[in-house]
Amino acid sequence: MKIYKIALSLLVFASLFSCTKELDKTANEETPITSLTQLVVADNFTWQSGLTGQLNLSFNNPHNVSTEFEIINIIDEQGQIIKRNRILNGEVSFNIELPQNSTYYVQFPVTGEQFEITEIKDMVLDLGPTNSFKSSTAINEDIENCTTCDNPMENAGAEAPALNGGYSIKHQDDVPGWETNAVDHRIEIWTNGFQGVPAQEGNQFFELNANRVADLYQELCLNPGSSIVWSVWHRGRAGVDVAEVKIGGSVESAVTLEVMTDGTDAWGHYMGTYTVPEGQETTFFVFSSVSSAGSNSVGNFLDNFEIECDFDGDGIPDSEDDDPGNPDVAYVSYFPTSGKQIIAFEDLWPSLGDFDFNDLTLSNQITISKGETFDILFADFKVSIDAIGAGIHNGIGMMLYDEEGNTFPNEIIASVSGDVSLDPDNTNGLILSNDVYSSIEEYYQNNGVGPTNQNPDTLSFTVTFNNGVADFTPELYIFRSNDRSHEIHRSIFPGTAVADPTLFNTSDDNGNYQTANGIPWGIEIIMEGDYSSPIEYIEISEAYPQFLPWAQSGGTQNTNWYESPVDSKVFDINQ
Repeated sequence: MKIYKIALSLLVFASLFSCTKELDKTANEETPITSLTQLVVADNFTWQSGLTGQLNLSFNNPHNVSTEFEIINIIDEQGQIIKRNRILNGEVSFNIELPQNSTYYVQFPVTGEQFEITEIKDMVLDLGPTNSFKSSTAINEDIENCTTCDNPMENAGAEAPALNGGYSIKHQDDVPGWETNAVDHRIEIWTNGFQGVPAQEGNQFFELNANRVADLYQELCLNPGSSIVWSVWHRGRAGVDVAEVKIGGSVESAVTLEVMTDGTDAWGHYMGTYTVPEGQETTFFVFSSVSSAGSNSVGNFLDNFEIECDFDGDGIPDSEDDDPGNPDVAYVSYFPTSGKQIIAFEDLWPSLGDFDFNDLTLSNQITISKGETFDILFADFKVSIDAIGAGIHNGIGMMLYDEEGNTFPNEIIASVSGDVSLDPDNTNGLILSNDVYSSIEEYYQNNGVGPTNQNPDTLSFTVTFNNGVADFTPELYIFRSNDRSHEIHRSIFPGTAVADPTLFNTSDDNGNYQTANGIPWGIEIIMEGDYSSPIEYIEISEAYPQFLPWAQSGGTQNTNWYESPVDSKVFDINQ
């Protein structure tokens, strides 16, 4: 039990601290150390193991591949998608938490390219040409395909026939996939950059008004009763142009689903859904000119038309939908992004403990379900109580912060269910347990002392969110069961609204849940597999010989320190 070592630990630390307080940190890096009491770390060291932070992506796009509004993925080595986001204004960001001991990639489905994530930083992705149009086939055998052919849309970006520059007005027989009801059967195609107009994607695009006002259309191979998502880009030529998107069983009977109105400054993006009526064996997509800023033969540029299956009708194509059979849930992500989050505490704050970091060890995994706009609907939490090495009774709390770790300006929690309750004293706070010993089925200390439980108890609960929450950061902390105000947090988080301010800067605390040398009372590990806590009274640096070099380097060396324990000095929950 830690309580019997307090006086000795304090005397040792006080002596060492008084001798080393003024030491230059550079000198410390060159001096071999054998204990955390001798360690001095950089002020900005976070005591986090893993690839964590905000990954910002932009694109070098020499082939003019369509990126705007496209989905980009984070995938693991097996190709499993673990997080998605949508590109806006040529950029996209991910808040990610990944283990160091696995390989992960950024994947761009439009080109099929993958880019390995080696560190969390700003990345510029060099994009090659598109390899094919997005697949419209069903993503698994439980989801029915919406088409009767491999690709429902032919020549969607006007790339055929290929021109050598400028523009050309072609007979419809020379333009694959497309027809017109113009009496001269002519279709106009422009090339990228002609008269200063860029293609939205690729090298070419259509001008709807060729020699005269007419409709441009294509017959599609869609199954009756199926749902699809369509999208298209529109732009004015000489001013503001207006065109309609129509769908129906014939060109004449097609009904207007969208009116597109755009000027010359940029391409406008339009998308919608359509359910093919039962019995409608033939479906036509029709673009019809309403007006243009020039003559009848001028205006209404079109590019990058897409058709994709949408089995559940939620407006998200099956190729992008993580739950294609559920009309409510479109995207599923995880915290951490992969693996599990391990939080290990010392519980004698503001006094030093014995640095075995097994007073309470928790594993955290969260599955986050989002709607079509990427707002969170609900999240399923699983917090496992992996080690208890404390004689003191502690409770478990959680705060939900925004993606940058700041307090939300409003209440984001709509309701909770399962092994949790709302914290009455903290907005966006949760109480998982008021006493961890009352939350386990039998009294155990699975740290190698006392009876053990090979299947640690897990607290499972669901949080339903209010509208408009795109992401959150969960913070697990502990508090005294008999004194709610006595909280212990990791040093990158503050105390809550009920934390006792008189405890800060007392004993060994330097005011931020760290000692003056930067030693914390809580650490985080993002990892695959299970973490083995040190046996009681075994300092973590003794149980894990690579821990001190990792901390001394500021986390740049020995990043997988937790994979190399001394087996006799840790407790393996799987044994």
